[in-house]
Amino acid sequence: MRDKAGAAIVMTVVLALAMGAVSSTAGAQEAGAKVQSQTDASKFSYARLYCGPNHETHFADLTAELAEQNFAPPAAPIYIGGNQPASSVIFAGFGPHWGAADLVNHLYHPTPAIQFFAVAQGVFSITATDGETRQLHPGDVVHLEDVAPCKGHITVVGDTVGFLMFTR
Repeated sequence: MRDKAGAAIVMTVVLALAMGAVSSTAGAQEAGAKVQSQTDASKFSYARLYCGPNHETHFADLTAELAEQNFAPPAAPIYIGGNQPASSVIFAGFGPHWGAADLVNHLYHPTPAIQFFAVAQGVFSITATDGETRQLHPGDVVHLEDVAPCKGHITVVGDTVGFLMFTR
């Protein structure tokens, strides 16, 4: 019972971090140019990084449909959805420009486990093996699915320290 309650809390925290501002860019040439904003509380959009049949990594945009519920009475109802099991939360800190050498050397890596991450602080760029790069800011959420034998992705941190919260 305690594990189920913990998983629900973890997913709530991930969604709460991301609800405020979800912004992603599509394509390296457009990095930082487009900002997607949430305008409907019953839909939550996030990115998916997945492995294709040829082991190349690709991005896709997903939307979770949320239903109004009395989640924490007596507080007003909120929109809830996308319930997925989780067993752990990991916080990770990255120094400025972490991963920049990997980008120069084309050193891709798969994610060690299927997991979500939410950007808590800083700016991160992720490049898929198909060449698409997305710039991620605080509040952005990505579902990482590019486990081995997928070729993976390259993550680069911006000019300041960055923090991610991984949920598995």
